[in-house]
Amino acid sequence: MQAMLGERIAQHDETPVDDHIVLFHDATWSDYERLSELRGERPVPRLAFSKGVLELMSPSREHEALKSLIGRLIEVWCVERDIEFDVYGSWTLESKEAERAVEPDECYVFGGQRDPKRPDLAIEVIWTSGRLDKRDIYRALGVRELWFWRKGRLTAHRLAGDTYEEVPASEVLPGIDLVQLASFLDRPTMSRAMREYRAALSAR
Repeated sequence: MQAMLGERIAQHDETPVDDHIVLFHDATWSDYERLSELRGERPVPRLAFSKGVLELMSPSREHEALKSLIGRLIEVWCVERDIEFDVYGSWTLESKEAERAVEPDECYVFGGQRDPKRPDLAIEVIWTSGRLDKRDIYRALGVRELWFWRKGRLTAHRLAGDTYEEVPASEVLPGIDLVQLASFLDRPTMSRAMREYRAALSAR
């Protein structure tokens, strides 16, 4: 599976055939709440809501493998740099007042915070086109930094006032090299990617 993922990353063009995405327009917050209740504790479909648009997304295996691999490499970096962190996966972030809701691919809180209200970092993998632009949702919810993986690149975006701006380096994890991290995503297995990334970090 991981070897296949490496090949798919190299050739990926966002053709909308892998993730299953449905968008409902003119939806209400009550529609979102009803669907969330019907889904219960099941992990899919993931839900997002913004400006009257409700998204249901069932991620493909490739999407799930990639978001997990990015997360594991972040954790390797944090352990090597003695950074305290907690992982919250697809933590449901929502605000009825703002009528915004989202479930990240992965999200993190750094520094050993107790009872965090929002993650410091959320990660979104853009594997299939046609999804909601999540930046407006995260902005309304006050998430400090977003990372997007798209077409082989990882980019960092920090919350600046009422918008996100792309920045050359992460501010919540100063010193992490996103180009270097992304270069390990094509390894044949997750364990090999983690070992080789750790070795590269130790050699610096």
